[in-house]
Amino acid sequence: MLRNKLNNIFIFKMRPTHHILQIFISICFVLNSFIAFSQQTDVPLKTRQSVTLDHILNLAIKNSLDGFKAKRQYGVSYWEFKSFESSLLPKVDLTLNPLTYNRSVIQRYDSELNIDVYRSQQNLNSYVNLSATQNIRATGTSLFINSTFNRLENYGAFANESYNVTPVNIGLIQPLMAFNEFKWQHKTAPLEYEKAKQDFIYELQAINLKTVNLFFNWALASKKLEIAQENKVSAEKLFKMGKQRYDIGSIEKDDLLNLELDVYNANTNLTQNEQILEKAEAELILFLRDDLPSKTAPELPELISNLQIDVNEAIAYANTNNPDILDLKLREIEALRDLDQAIKDNRFDLSLTASYGLNQQANTFNAVYGNFLEQQMVALQLSIPILDWGERKGNIKTAKMNKDVVDIELQQDKDTFKQDITIKVNNFNLQKELVLGTLRTSEISRESYRITEKRFLSGQVDLLNLSSSRQAWQLATENYIESLQNYWTLYYEVQQLTLFNFMNGTNLKQDFSTILED
Repeated sequence: MLRNKLNNIFIFKMRPTHHILQIFISICFVLNSFIAFSQQTDVPLKTRQSVTLDHILNLAIKNSLDGFKAKRQYGVSYWEFKSFESSLLPKVDLTLNPLTYNRSVIQRYDSELNIDVYRSQQNLNSYVNLSATQNIRATGTSLFINSTFNRLENYGAFANESYNVTPVNIGLIQPLMAFNEFKWQHKTAPLEYEKAKQDFIYELQAINLKTVNLFFNWALASKKLEIAQENKVSAEKLFKMGKQRYDIGSIEKDDLLNLELDVYNANTNLTQNEQILEKAEAELILFLRDDLPSKTAPELPELISNLQIDVNEAIAYANTNNPDILDLKLREIEALRDLDQAIKDNRFDLSLTASYGLNQQANTFNAVYGNFLEQQMVALQLSIPILDWGERKGNIKTAKMNKDVVDIELQQDKDTFKQDITIKVNNFNLQKELVLGTLRTSEISRESYRITEKRFLSGQVDLLNLSSSRQAWQLATENYIESLQNYWTLYYEVQQLTLFNFMNGTNLKQDFSTILED
C-alpha cells in the first residue's frame, strides 16, 4: 500500500544531476509556503454565536416534553391530595326521585281467605332524601344526619293519598375493633404529596442530565467537525505544495500519491463529521421542541471553581430532600398498616350503630308535619370466629412475615442509597483533576502538533510523524470534552440525589402554586 512508504515523504532525495541552486530555491519555496499556510489556517472557518450549557438547560426545563410530563405527574398527585383533604370534610347528598308511576298486576296475600290472589295496582310515588355525613379520622366513626319525604298515591277502587316523613334523623356508625382506614390515610397522604413535590424537582434534575448528554454530544460533534475542516485545508495545502515540489524533483511519485490520498480521506472525514453534527443538532432540537437558536455553536462550560463536596453533608441533604427517602418511610408505614389490617380483619368484630330521629305519616301534607313521633335505634353487632382451622392465624403470621421482609428490604435500600451517594460524590471530587489533566494534555498535544507541522514543512520529519501527532491532538481534544462531560454529569447526578444546589449552597425549590397554571 501507498502508506507503507510514508517515511520517505519530504526527505530530500536530490538527484545527482541537480545543481546546488535547486536546493536553495526549494528551501525558499518551503518557507514561503509555510508562512502563507500558517496565516490561512488561523482564519476561522465558520463563525457562529456561542450558546452556553446553562441556556440550554433553561430551554429544556421550559420547553421539553419531559418537563411537561413532570408537571402533569405532579398534577395527578396534587389532585389526589386535594381529594383526600375533601374526604375529611362533611358531605351533603340529595337523592331525589320525583316521579315513579307503576301500573301492574301483582300477587298479594288475602288474610281473610288465607290465600294468595292477583290484584291490579296503580300508584304514583315521590321520594326525597337530604343527607349529610362526616368521618372522624381518629376513631373511624361515621356520623350522619338525614331528612326524608315520601308521598304515595294509589288509584282505582281503593284510591288514597299518604305521606311519610322523617324531618330529622341523627346517628353514628362506630366500628369498635375494626381496621381504621382513615387513621392510616392521615399518615400516608401528606407524605405522598410531599414526595410528589420532591419527585417533581427530582425529574427536573433528570431533564438536566439528559440535556447535559445532548449538549456535550453536540459540542463533541462540533469540535470534530472543526478539526475535520482544519485537516481538509491542511491536506489540500500540503498536496498543492507536494505537486510543486514534485515538479522540481524534491519528492517521489508515491509521496505525491499519498498526499493526494490524504485529501480524499480528509474530504470523506469532513462529510462524515458534518452528518454526525447534523444528527446531534437534530436530537437536541427535537428535545428542545425547535427552540434552539439557529447558527449557534456550543460554548464549553468551565469547572466549578474550588468546589469539593463533603460526603457526610451530601448524605444529610439526601436524607432530608430525596424522594426515595420519603418512599422508604411510606413503605414502612404501609407495612405497619397492612399488619394492623391483617390482625383486625382476622379476629372478632364488634361495631355499634345508633340513631335518633322524628317520624310521622298521615294522609295529608299538613297533618304529616305535626305531632312527630320519636324513633330510636341502637344496634350492637359482634362477630366471633369459632373454628376456622387456623386460617386467620395463618393470615396474621403471613402479614408479620411480610413486615419483616419489608424491614430487611428497607435497610438494604438505605445502605445502597448511602453507598450510591458516597460513590457519586467521591467520583465528582476526583473528576476535577481528570478534567485538568486532559485539558493540559490537549494543550500540550496541540502545541506538539504545531511544532511537528513546522518541522514537517521544513523537511525534518515525515508525513507519518505528522499524522501521528495530529491524531494525538485530536484524541486529546475529544478526551478533554468527554472528561468535562463526565464532570458535569456527576455534578447533576449528585444534585439529583441530594436536591441541593452546591454552587450556591441552597436547597432546590419550586413555586408549586404556579406549576399547574401552564
